[in-house]
Amino acid sequence: MNEERDNLGEEDLSEALSAFKRSLVSGRKKYFDVSEFEGIVEQLLEEGDLNTSEIAAQQGIQIHPNAIPLHLKYAQILISKGKYDEAHKYLNFAENVETGNPDIHLLKGSAWLIMGKEPEAKASFRKAIKHAAGEEDDILYHIASAFVQVGEIKKAIYYFEKAVELNPKNDLALYDLAFFFDQLGDYKNSIKYYNKFIDNDTYNYTAWFNLGIVFNKANMHDKAIVAYEYALAINENFHMALFNIGNALANSERFSEAIEKYHEYLKIEPKNDDAYCYIGECYLNLEDNEQSKYNYEQALKINKENDTALFGIGLLMWIEQKFDQSIESISKAIKIDEKNPEYWLTLGKVNNDAGQLDQALKAFKQGVRHDSENTETWLTWVETLKNSGETNKAIRILKQAIKNNDDSMLKYRLVALLLGNRKQKEAHEWLKVAMKQNFENINYLFDIYPRSLKSKRLKKVVDEFRREEK
Repeated sequence: MNEERDNLGEEDLSEALSAFKRSLVSGRKKYFDVSEFEGIVEQLLEEGDLNTSEIAAQQGIQIHPNAIPLHLKYAQILISKGKYDEAHKYLNFAENVETGNPDIHLLKGSAWLIMGKEPEAKASFRKAIKHAAGEEDDILYHIASAFVQVGEIKKAIYYFEKAVELNPKNDLALYDLAFFFDQLGDYKNSIKYYNKFIDNDTYNYTAWFNLGIVFNKANMHDKAIVAYEYALAINENFHMALFNIGNALANSERFSEAIEKYHEYLKIEPKNDDAYCYIGECYLNLEDNEQSKYNYEQALKINKENDTALFGIGLLMWIEQKFDQSIESISKAIKIDEKNPEYWLTLGKVNNDAGQLDQALKAFKQGVRHDSENTETWLTWVETLKNSGETNKAIRILKQAIKNNDDSMLKYRLVALLLGNRKQKEAHEWLKVAMKQNFENINYLFDIYPRSLKSKRLKKVVDEFRREEK
């Protein structure tokens, strides 16, 4: 919490700050009252000048040794610089003078939290709440923010929700709840809190826009479009909303409508190469390869380093079985974004179709090196090895995959390979592991290895598992 500075206007603050900076250059200390020093320190912090703000706080305390606001500002600076023990000295002094000041306990709690001493932090936070004097929701919000600072998002959410329980109109807490639930992938709660925020601030176009993004992530594309349209209605110059309407239409497979929106956006932002890429992708989905290629090329005219456009052209060349051109274009995309697993996976598939097995396998290996959680790349790599007669190597790669990726699909694929390689005992052991993790995915095993449906021994393993699970 920041105390309001006593009647110190912007012009007075600017004059005081200039005078302070001149005093530093001249080497002659100048007198400022407590509110002026507070304003100087705060302004320097906002400018990101931590060292000069520290000098200002020190000078302020020298002139006004009992000014608690300056002790708090200095403690705040020391915490920012990682000097926690020194910060506590100033906070302890402040607490002895103003035991009931919640800001003191908030800062102490934040320092303890950064130091990894959560019990001590919570004790200080409880004191801050105790002395909140009708501002409990504000105190809870700042406690939550302290947990955000140390990366404890779920604990932060607990305090944000407590703040909202006390004050349903605490917009800062509502907005942060919506934002952090989105970060955690809990779109239902994110949508709930964005709606609550919008109930309090109906004409906040940024909130409508963010709500649209969450709807889009949750595959609620029609609702996303409505939210973006509200954002655009509130602020007609907020062109990104128009762009995102195109995205939502494309995601709901309304490709022709999406193309219209992207063209509408391009009338406003004619040099946006990403818009041309999205149009290219829409035409690709509409199987209009000529228009798709034209739009990817337009993107490259604007930005020759647009890897999405290069990759799109690579896909088109692959469809036309122009493998050399496809490989060349996708390879250019990889040079720009070498960590993109989709690029490596596709490069491997194209090389495989071109009969370049070694290059395909190298591409799959690079793909999982950059993203071991990409199940499709592992499975494609394994399938390519199996089809080339290297089943034992495929089994080794799958076991390596399982160490890096916990997807049950990999385990069921391993079961199928082991059964096909007549290693029934080991296959049944892996089957038990896979079923325990996700029984529903057993249908994948039956799809890729239909003979398993006729195996009495495998059926017995499945039946025993079902009985044990009941």
